[in-house]
Amino acid sequence: MRIAAAAITLLFTLGVFDQLKTPALPMPARAAASVEEIADRLHEYLDDDVTYAPYVTLPSTPFLAWCWPESIETRMPPEGVPAYSAKLLLPELDEPLEVRFWITSPEAAIRAVATARRGTAECVRSGDDVLKDVTDLDQWGWRGVQALVTTDSWTEHGDPGAQATIVAARRGLLAEVTWAWPFEMDGEPDPHVLLQGTASATSALAAVGGAPARSAPAPATRSASATMAAALPPASAYGKEMVSWPVPGSAPGSHELVCADPFHEQNAYDGAPAVTRRLIGEVSVREDVLFLPDEQSAEQARTGLLSWDGSCLSDEGEQSYSIDPRLEPFTSGPWTGEIRTFAVQHADPSRRPKGADRHSIAHVAVGVRHGTTMVYLRWQGPAGTDPAAALRTGHAAIMHTLGRLPVGG
Repeated sequence: MRIAAAAITLLFTLGVFDQLKTPALPMPARAAASVEEIADRLHEYLDDDVTYAPYVTLPSTPFLAWCWPESIETRMPPEGVPAYSAKLLLPELDEPLEVRFWITSPEAAIRAVATARRGTAECVRSGDDVLKDVTDLDQWGWRGVQALVTTDSWTEHGDPGAQATIVAARRGLLAEVTWAWPFEMDGEPDPHVLLQGTASATSALAAVGGAPARSAPAPATRSASATMAAALPPASAYGKEMVSWPVPGSAPGSHELVCADPFHEQNAYDGAPAVTRRLIGEVSVREDVLFLPDEQSAEQARTGLLSWDGSCLSDEGEQSYSIDPRLEPFTSGPWTGEIRTFAVQHADPSRRPKGADRHSIAHVAVGVRHGTTMVYLRWQGPAGTDPAAALRTGHAAIMHTLGRLPVGG
């Protein structure tokens, strides 16, 4: 199935567009200048059911994540910039609309769209997934690419479904919008559902990008997220050969030098402005800053990110600790929270960075907050023959970063 210009014309002729529901998201006159402003515009459409926390796609997840690339470094969004990720519940759609936005330079946004466009041909597709269509998008001042994939395993019961994704840029605004829906066995995706989703997805772009007749403004440099992003230390502050993860040849999850369960953290990002960065080299570093709507949410995010205690099973069986996991109160200036430390004697060999022997890994993670701003900093490096000294090194690196961060919220 290909929704090209001729097909669109046919659908107009058949009156399909008359059946589409008007998207709920309004188009303001002015483009959002910060992810905080994006969060304000979309907050009304978040799921407010406190008994259910949606697992959103993290800002650091590759573009077109449903079609995993052979080399994940070819499909990564910008790191260390203001970002926003959420699932929106719109009345005209049966399924959530998943959105991710980043504020970066216009040049970086254009490169990201080109990366996504190339990525549609670089996927490692399973036998159940079929890339049905790739088209250019030019609407409401946004330019990018739209891809449609079908799968025979949309549900755990093997029901077929379709998923469409738009990756587009408007000056320094970069967006990924995804929606999915089921269809009948041995059938094809309903073009009406595809078009309804496209209308809703582009309305989300318009809600953030504003009226196309007005040029998108330069990103706000004084927003809390932009100020926090600018305060992050250079990668070299953490050690030798430190670069953004992933690097060529990286496997998914290889940024974690000991196994971890990422699912506990994903709901913390839903609807929250964020700044995230992953670095790899002599050590592995993770930096996350979230700007939550209230102190209760900030505390839940802080404790959730620290809830993993380092326990896991590796190929060698249950791992052994040279220093047992500890979770202790932590305070540094206005930041209060907890610090988790441990050293693993037998880390998973597949997760070791290139270079020195990494059979033993030291782990230091701090989860703190001030008001509604939550900071999570994680350092992992070789423990060697003196894991206590390695933990002190990690602690010093985290303290250096924390000391640079402005207080907000």
